[in-house]
Amino acid sequence: MAQVLSKFYQNPQRPPTFSGKFAFYTLEMLRISRTLDSDLTTQIESALQSLMSEAFEGEFSEEDWQHTFGGMRFLGYVDNQLIAHGAVIQRWMDVEGERKLVGYVEGIAVAPTLWRKGFGSLLMAELTTYCRSEFPLSMLSTGEKDFYRRHGWSDFAGESYLSNAGVEIRTENEDEGLMYLLGSSQDNVGPRKVVCESRTGDAW
Repeated sequence: MAQVLSKFYQNPQRPPTFSGKFAFYTLEMLRISRTLDSDLTTQIESALQSLMSEAFEGEFSEEDWQHTFGGMRFLGYVDNQLIAHGAVIQRWMDVEGERKLVGYVEGIAVAPTLWRKGFGSLLMAELTTYCRSEFPLSMLSTGEKDFYRRHGWSDFAGESYLSNAGVEIRTENEDEGLMYLLGSSQDNVGPRKVVCESRTGDAW
């Protein structure tokens, strides 16, 4: 069953209206729920795939979609309409020679009609809090680093690798897009070498 976070956020771009000394919020309200893959209905999956296609302008492949499975989803609703999505999946990685379960962020998307209105930031704040509390290390790959830096994510300055049939393959071209977030109980030292397991599509 989906875990509703009981959090409603005011759209930060629209102030409340006032009547006397009381504020009446007529703006959209964002509700975020945590949902496991097993709780996805056919209707929600269809809505999610439409959202991804629109947000990524048709560049979200079936492999990209499959990469969002295997963890916790964060679904954002306004007036019961699905308008935002993000997933934190579990991936085993070798970090500095130690095998760790890493939280890996996938499929961050907001409906294009609601871009640059603060909804993505509210959603990402929830994902970041979850990552800090649940994983010693979380990672993601992006071309929009400034957005994630504002939420406390750091540029990866180490070396990334892919493990394929036990053979480590350097993925130097992926280094620049990688970012990391340390868990709340970890020392403030970023990873220098991370090896992910191979998968269909993009390794990172």
